[in-house]
Amino acid sequence: MAVIDIGALIKSLRMQKGITQEELAFPIIEQAALSRLERGASMPHKKTIEALLEKLGFNPNNIDFYVDKKQAAKQKTMDELEALLETETAYSDQEERTRKADVLIKELESDSDFMANDLNRQFVLTYKALSAIFKKEDGGRALEMLQEAIKVSIPEYDERRIEEYYLSKQDLRIISSMTLVYRDNGNLEKGIEILDRLKNNIEKQCAWGKYYAGVTHNLARFLYWAGRYEEASQMCDQAIAICRETGVFRLLPFIAGYKANCLFRLGKTEESERMHRLAFYTAEAFGKYGWCEMVQQSAKDNFGADYGKPLVFG
Repeated sequence: MAVIDIGALIKSLRMQKGITQEELAFPIIEQAALSRLERGASMPHKKTIEALLEKLGFNPNNIDFYVDKKQAAKQKTMDELEALLETETAYSDQEERTRKADVLIKELESDSDFMANDLNRQFVLTYKALSAIFKKEDGGRALEMLQEAIKVSIPEYDERRIEEYYLSKQDLRIISSMTLVYRDNGNLEKGIEILDRLKNNIEKQCAWGKYYAGVTHNLARFLYWAGRYEEASQMCDQAIAICRETGVFRLLPFIAGYKANCLFRLGKTEESERMHRLAFYTAEAFGKYGWCEMVQQSAKDNFGADYGKPLVFG
């Protein structure tokens, strides 16, 4: 996620268009408030920021913005934490990644101002739970933290009513993380039920299109783990189609990998080998080298195929 000094951006766009603060401010905001924003001295309501950007001809949906260096630093820490505890797959160095994540979690928790915000507290609870899941700690405690986190935004949360809620992207992440606890407890069918409800929610609400691919990918994984290979294969096809529609291509290596394994389990050897190659080379392109290794090992075991060492970019 790009970190933008929104005051500097607005000032730059305003001067680029050759208009004064007074012209930009009216009727959205007081000129004095706009001046404070451009200096980085205050942050008006998000809707006000969006209105100013739209008046300047800039799509506010293209950025996530922060007004000062402290906020930017906190967001950078949060982004690093998300990257360390990605849930698409476990990395070969996941123990080290989780250790680093725990350091960042403690850093965020130590900031009382940061933790005073309910959404920030929700974020920290979510990633504390994910850390516990990766470390194979008490699943009950991880589930408790996730339930506490979801009740920040949905106080009367009931998993039987998932289709009824308007879910934020953080809500989706929390509920998806709950399914990992059910997986580790051997209750795959429970995880499948919840992911199916999440999928229905997104289809019903027509919201968070870019997370649609993630939910269908997770559902495909759970169906595969449950030995429901035909259903999992069909869900992979749907997830790939959604990736194309929404531009969420980073999930393609993982979806292709599960599709490849489904095809092999279904006795479709030639198609499986082709899909293994696709999974390997897309993982290589996206820098998912741990997944490259897993796909490579699967291809060797199943077909004796060797795609060579992945190219490392950057």
